[in-house]
Amino acid sequence: MAIGRNNLALPDFHKAVLKHKDAARALCFGDSWFQYPPHPTDLNKQLARMFRNTLFLREGVAGRDSAMWKRALPRIQRAIGTYRFDAILLSTGGNDIVGSELSEFIKTANQPQSPGDFPWGEIPGVVFDHIRLETFGLALRYAIDDIKQVVQFRDLYQPTCLVYVHSYDYIYPSGVGYRLGPLKMEPWVKPYLDAAGLTDKAGQRVLTRWLIDQFTRELRAFVSQRANLVLVDSRGTLTSESQWENEIHPTAAGFEKIARTCWKPRLTGVLR
Repeated sequence: MAIGRNNLALPDFHKAVLKHKDAARALCFGDSWFQYPPHPTDLNKQLARMFRNTLFLREGVAGRDSAMWKRALPRIQRAIGTYRFDAILLSTGGNDIVGSELSEFIKTANQPQSPGDFPWGEIPGVVFDHIRLETFGLALRYAIDDIKQVVQFRDLYQPTCLVYVHSYDYIYPSGVGYRLGPLKMEPWVKPYLDAAGLTDKAGQRVLTRWLIDQFTRELRAFVSQRANLVLVDSRGTLTSESQWENEIHPTAAGFEKIARTCWKPRLTGVLR
């Protein structure tokens, strides 16, 4: 029996599970990369089109940061315990690394610096001048801890279920925010960098690439220390600013390229 609509909120997902008992099941829990309204472009929607015989529980919320993630955890725990997913797909950290939280760890070049106890390795000069390294390190730890809580739910109910996390991609601090008709939101990145005295476009790219690389490094370490975790590393997939609709969201074609190039190979054989 054909499934038909397969990207569903919880009430419809529950009905579909009862109707299609043999269908694969996936939980998509995360931020705007999993729910980018109102456009049918985000990763969750792209993957639902690619895996037509999988039921996707849609749990993405645009702008979801760490606080919003934590409020959703009791519901996510119930879902994991109830539905026994074939895969759990997570998208989190972006809003805490290159979203509005950037204001918490950006600085001017003449403000003091403390690297903390993090294994940064070589630090580009623009990063040393403009990122509060110790504060950013704490943001990374909080982001990984959010993922860890979902993994612990998985371990409790279904240790063999694969959990997928991802690295996003290298953004372009373009100064373009989210737009929907007359609604226009301020950009997430460039205004903070400009205000801190980093106005050079090349320097802004160096800094934001470094932030994404550090997030990916922490993800990679976390994944390497636990069973049945998969890192989808999509850095470098989008190679031009034209593939981005705004500072932190790809165009429809950009999302499709990341889904097809980076996610689909990792999910093939797990989802259908």
